[in-house]
Amino acid sequence: MRFSRWTHHFRGIASILALVSLSSCDGDDTREIGGGYRMKRSGNPTQFALVTPHDRGGLIIDEIGWRAPMIAARASGSQYWEKIDSEHAQHTQISDQERKTDPALASLEVQSAETAWEALKSNKRLW
Repeated sequence: MRFSRWTHHFRGIASILALVSLSSCDGDDTREIGGGYRMKRSGNPTQFALVTPHDRGGLIIDEIGWRAPMIAARASGSQYWEKIDSEHAQHTQISDQERKTDPALASLEVQSAETAWEALKSNKRLW
C-alpha cells in the first residue's frame, strides 16, 4: 500500500515537471534577436512573429531589420513599421518614409521574415 501511494505521488510530480519543462522552452520554433526580442515560427511554417520579452505570441511580420539596439519590423499587410529600441523597451509606429529617413534605422538591412529567420541561430542571440 505504501509503495502504491509513493508511485501515485511520483507520477503526479513527474507529470507537473514535464508540463513545466515543455511549456517553459520554445524549442526550435523561436530564435532570439537580442534584448529579449525574438522571432517565432507561427503555426503556418511560412509565417513568423516578432515576440517581445516575456510574451509567448507576437506580431506576425513580413519584413524585419536590426542592428543593436534597434529593430524595425513591418506587420503582415501593414504599411507602417514598428520601431523598437530594445535597450529602452520603446515601441513606436512609423511610416516607411520615416523609417528611411530615421538616422537610427536608415542603414538597417531590411529583409523578408523568412530570410531573417534563416539568418538567426537557434541557440545564439545577436546581442
